[in-house]
Amino acid sequence: MAETREQLEAQRTALRAAIRSGARDVQHGDKRVQYRTVSEMRSALDDLNADIDRLDGVKKAGRVFYLGGDRGF
Repeated sequence: MAETREQLEAQRTALRAAIRSGARDVQHGDKRVQYRTVSEMRSALDDLNADIDRLDGVKKAGRVFYLGGDRGF
């Protein structure tokens, strides 16, 4: 079952509050998640933001890489 925008926003709010407070446990609705590290929490937050953007139809700009080189002379 796909989650609604409201559910994703509630999860994002709970996760942001936990990161700010230093807690590693997040509860939203009847679900409880325990994270091991803050970086794991930030990764989950990035995923939530991407999911919300996808629902809103927001497209991320692509990355551009420029390669350069010389012959070493």
